[in-house]
Amino acid sequence: MKYQEYVIYPKAEELTALTEALSALGLDELIIEDPRDADLFTGDPDSYLWSYVEQSLLDAVREHPSVTFYLGEDEALPKEAEELIRRFDHRRSVVDDGDWLHKWEEYYVPIRLSGHVVAKPVWREYEPEEGDIVIEIDPGLAFGTGTSPTTYLAVRLMEKYLRPGDEVLDVGCGTGILSCAAVKLGASRVTAVDLDPEAVLSTGVNVKLNGCEDRVSVYRSDLVRDTDAKADALIANLTGPLVLKLCPDAAPHCKGRGLFISSGIIDDMEEPCVKAIEGAGFKVIDILRDQGWSAVAAVLKD
Repeated sequence: MKYQEYVIYPKAEELTALTEALSALGLDELIIEDPRDADLFTGDPDSYLWSYVEQSLLDAVREHPSVTFYLGEDEALPKEAEELIRRFDHRRSVVDDGDWLHKWEEYYVPIRLSGHVVAKPVWREYEPEEGDIVIEIDPGLAFGTGTSPTTYLAVRLMEKYLRPGDEVLDVGCGTGILSCAAVKLGASRVTAVDLDPEAVLSTGVNVKLNGCEDRVSVYRSDLVRDTDAKADALIANLTGPLVLKLCPDAAPHCKGRGLFISSGIIDDMEEPCVKAIEGAGFKVIDILRDQGWSAVAAVLKD
């Protein structure tokens, strides 16, 4: 099968705003090469598995940042996205799916998401350290093995605030990393939802890879509109605008202390998202930040 490959080359200071704008236009399955990521892998060996990073990846991201996404061979690019992309150097080409999936297999490596949670691409070897919780990930067409700050910030809040036995609602499950992490952190039950059918399929695959199928149910849903699940913890790795859209429906899907972890919030969206979270009946208890992204943990107000 053939796909259209779009590669955009923003300046480093434009990268975060570009990814947020593309996500707001519905192009949220992005492959991001950020020169600053090299420092993540090499600068803090206590937090990242820097010894597992391919030198070719480090060389590539140090050249220039880029954002890549794919459309079907005959799929039309939204007009707003076309106008946005024209502002940057970019290229479009037609590729076979086997070519680009194999290309990115070369770059995906094990990465430590938090103190104990490690995401490992299924085709890579990794020798766990004592106390490691290893999540096997096959990104498939949904992409993502956890290297995005939005993912590891969410996992760090989950490791900090999830309680054994919690029921979890994972909104925007993507490849299922957070669903699998929730189970391995002690969740008794996870309901995973995503609007993208490829994400639903990918989460199903990764749930089975990690032996979590008895505790994870996966459904297609527009945020929480198509599920009546209620959970002790609602986890949402989305975007700032989608967090705002989710907030009015968050509390009705929470029970108990009502932990609400939201990630994928660009820095200039943090304040409005925090206000929306508080306005929806929650009290913010923690905010983690990295590389212009924020993740917020909150609980239902008494």
